[in-house]
Amino acid sequence: MNFPDLWQTLTQPYAPLLPSAQSLVWARHAIWSLVLAALGLAWLRRSARSSKLLLGVAWLPALWAWIPGPWGIAYWLGLAFQIPSLVSAFLALYVLVHRKRNSPPQEALRSKWVFFWLWSALVLGAVLGLDTFAVFAFPVYPWGFGPLAFALAWALALLPWVVSGNLTLRQPILWSPCAAMALFTLTGWPTGNVWDALLDPWLWMLAVGCLLRQTWRRLA
Repeated sequence: MNFPDLWQTLTQPYAPLLPSAQSLVWARHAIWSLVLAALGLAWLRRSARSSKLLLGVAWLPALWAWIPGPWGIAYWLGLAFQIPSLVSAFLALYVLVHRKRNSPPQEALRSKWVFFWLWSALVLGAVLGLDTFAVFAFPVYPWGFGPLAFALAWALALLPWVVSGNLTLRQPILWSPCAAMALFTLTGWPTGNVWDALLDPWLWMLAVGCLLRQTWRRLA
């Protein structure tokens, strides 16, 4: 087999392991609930006053996301934005676990692997964004259904563990890509495309914002 044939085999989309319709519905409720809960707690931390009333208000959107049908906010968010990526879900879960802290551990934010994934998210999001306008001579998004993208995503997720070893265990925030890939491998959530499991537009904007903030701090 020559290289062009091998490349076509690796990048050719295959029939993905798609989740059942019912499980995807509940996954949408769960992931939107996690993300909205994390956003609510982030808003509460920035509030000048903290009270039980404000805490209840912060949790209301997360509870609202569990209401099925058009009465639930997850239904309308799903129509507008589909479903957050699995990485967003695990990052939201990380925020909820560390809800008693004002911010994530500083050693994790300063980690070289966090910056590595922030830049990876920036590049991947830019490529997928340009792909929607058919800028490239070949489509990039369908590669997410193929074995090459799947293997590459796993390699990037496991890279910190291979290079840093047990040091990664001290930074739970770095578990998100591995956890997302493990859940994607078992379920195919959310769409059967590995790009959708790793990144979504809001997570991409968060990565851009974090990089701009760090760059501003270094220049200031």
